[in-house]
Amino acid sequence: MNSIKYILLLFLGLMIIPSCYEENLTELNIDPTQLSDVEMRLILPQVQTQAAYNKGATPGRAAGIIMQQYEGFDAQQVQYTTYVFGSDAFNNYWNLGMYTGVLRSCQVLIDKAEDPEVNATFYSGVAKTIMASEYGLLTSFFGDIPFSQALQGTENLKPAYDAQETVYNGVLSMLDEAIADLGTATGYTGGDLIYDGDASAWRATAYALKARYQMHLQKRNGSAAANVISSLDNAFTSLDAQPNFVFGTAQTDNYSLAKFGLERPSTLIMGSYFVDAMDGDPRQDAYMYTDGTTWFYHDVNNPNLVWAKNDASIPLISYVEVKMLEAEARARNGEEALASTALADAIEASMIQAGITEGYDDYVSANSDLSGLSQEEQIEKIIEEAYKAYYGYAFHETWSNYRRTGYPAITPNPDGANGFNPSGVVPRRFPYPVSEQQTNMANLQAAQDAQNGALLDVPVWAFQ
Repeated sequence: MNSIKYILLLFLGLMIIPSCYEENLTELNIDPTQLSDVEMRLILPQVQTQAAYNKGATPGRAAGIIMQQYEGFDAQQVQYTTYVFGSDAFNNYWNLGMYTGVLRSCQVLIDKAEDPEVNATFYSGVAKTIMASEYGLLTSFFGDIPFSQALQGTENLKPAYDAQETVYNGVLSMLDEAIADLGTATGYTGGDLIYDGDASAWRATAYALKARYQMHLQKRNGSAAANVISSLDNAFTSLDAQPNFVFGTAQTDNYSLAKFGLERPSTLIMGSYFVDAMDGDPRQDAYMYTDGTTWFYHDVNNPNLVWAKNDASIPLISYVEVKMLEAEARARNGEEALASTALADAIEASMIQAGITEGYDDYVSANSDLSGLSQEEQIEKIIEEAYKAYYGYAFHETWSNYRRTGYPAITPNPDGANGFNPSGVVPRRFPYPVSEQQTNMANLQAAQDAQNGALLDVPVWAFQ
């Protein structure tokens, strides 16, 4: 009988406990080992690291292969050389590098910073600067992408794709917002691994990025050259002022090109076209080395390979690019002398950036003089110099330049005609990742239909 009483009392107790402590269940289910919130000063380093790492990740290397700076020696890189990109080639970049990576972190940072009780315009301005840049690269690679409906989490797991024109307009508007935020920057408490909280430096970076994406629209906007020059009037003006991210020496925190060279040695080698273009160039030994037969981009024991070492210093946008943009814009405006000066400044900055301290004056003089050339010949010369100067950190702009201008005049791989690229031309875009087929098929199909199938030989809107 007593046993029955104890059981009844225990049962009543269990019934009472939830009603007494219902309001505390949330607290009971919190894992004390997991962060429930992250400070802005801790989010910003992740944003900057991912943005810099993306430069030499799969899309950068693939663009380098397309532009014949690299060629595949083994594994998937051989397929990429003949323009065969597997449906999973860009999954990690699209998902982890971008939408659930740097873009999502930027959005979290912006939301936190724009809370009226916080009003940390430094963080919102930097986050918008990097977010705009990454969206600009993403649309240049793929064309139409999720933009206005992206990053909504469970509220919208199947975002529609925005037309590329809309995305570029959004990128430029976001940079304008960043410039405004950084003009009255408040709330910095740490975490800036690039400028250590210097809002004016970030503002100058936003202007430089604005010039880049205005130049992307050169074929679509007759005022692009004038817009570029106007933006560059407010951009940074020296190598020392460019936004460099410095990686670590360990394999756990090294630059993506170095990581690839360590983990997959000799699967990627230098392309013969680029090797020939660099013959006699003072930067050649800083870009590559040869065993007498093959040219390689990576050697763990060679610290002179400036873009393949673990602790590479990677600019989000370089002073070299700033001056190349100015040179092209001046040339398009008929300002030959100013274009020559800007080109000379760009080449010299590239030499210094590559660690060349002397012996480059003759090269600069011979390759920056645009006098006597037609406007088209001036553009060709500028883009060919950018092709050499952007190696290692701005493969995306090398490919964008080619798709805008046709320079340098590389010959398509003779084995490049296939189902992904039926005409066999140098690819004009990347294929969408298979993850979108699996999770967002209806919107993906609509985007492909709007872009004439979005095969590799179909130019994206901006470069048509």
